[in-house]
Amino acid sequence: MKNMISKSKNITQLESQLIGSIDELKKALEHAQDIMETIREPFLVLDTKLRVITANPAFYNTFKVLKKDTEGTLVYQLGNRQWDIPELRKLLEKILPKHTYFKDFEAIHIFPAIGSKTMLLNARKIHHKNLILLAIEDITQRKELETQKDDFIAVASHELKTPVTSIKAYTQILKRRFEKRGDATAVQNLMKMDAQINKLTDIIGKLLDITKIESGKLVFKKEFFDFDSLTEEIVKEIQLTATNHKITVKGKTKRRVFADRMRIGLVLVNFLTNAIRYSPRAAKVIVHLSAGKKTVTVGVQDFGIGIEKTKQAKIFQRFFRAARPEKEVHPSLGLGLYIASEIIEWHNGKMWLKSKVGKGSTFYFRIQSE
Repeated sequence: MKNMISKSKNITQLESQLIGSIDELKKALEHAQDIMETIREPFLVLDTKLRVITANPAFYNTFKVLKKDTEGTLVYQLGNRQWDIPELRKLLEKILPKHTYFKDFEAIHIFPAIGSKTMLLNARKIHHKNLILLAIEDITQRKELETQKDDFIAVASHELKTPVTSIKAYTQILKRRFEKRGDATAVQNLMKMDAQINKLTDIIGKLLDITKIESGKLVFKKEFFDFDSLTEEIVKEIQLTATNHKITVKGKTKRRVFADRMRIGLVLVNFLTNAIRYSPRAAKVIVHLSAGKKTVTVGVQDFGIGIEKTKQAKIFQRFFRAARPEKEVHPSLGLGLYIASEIIEWHNGKMWLKSKVGKGSTFYFRIQSE
């Protein structure tokens, strides 16, 4: 009898615990649903077979579909198969199972109810729940504005190039005339003016390069050249203007590379000018050269302000500037590293950095060699 009473008590306790767990689960589901409904962008929860478990109101409003036609439906069959996109299939069926998530995938697609749209997709697989979270952001307007901005930059830069070139030519003519007259003050002022024109020409050139990169029209000309000779040439060129810094080259590659010599030179110039700009209190910059089996690696080390960890991942983005050096009179636009990274990427190379705040930074790139 006592055993029966004890068992009954245990069953009652188990039932109570089960009811409590169910109530907690219901509350958790309600809480999750409340969160989903406050998300402004379309959001889907899928099972591992890629069927929709639930969607938020933003999804229904954006894609003009009904709840009864969505829940329990395979994601590719939604809205008269408007999500049957080859790139999305590959991500969900091949990439996601291996990597558990994908990030910032752009899909351009014509949706029957809303027309052509550019969507930014992010997904993550929750293993212990057997769920897939799929977030969708409509970036059509943003992409259109970016295109308009790029077109404006391209036209403005092109239109500025001719008058700036003419001004530079007239400056040089005047400089020679004043040199003949022996007017040192005028010559010095014209030299300063020429230096500012060079900076403006550099900015225009970078803006034009950006528009060419974005449109895929940046022209590269590959040739064989000695990598150490190019490095020595660039270092000498930069050293002429770097009066407060001693640039030292350590190591040699002893290799030839097949690449665009002029544009690889631009990457080196960018690394060196940045190293000087962002180490105003230091007296040296070191260029490290090394070679692998079929690669050459360059590292340009400064002893300046350094870059915070949180900003290092963004350093190669367009228009991003990690920090501003003290007493900087002519701040950069944050274009150089973006262009440099695109040049190295075109060469199937790699670019990275190591940095510590207050200790300095070392920027590296590696490309293939003979």
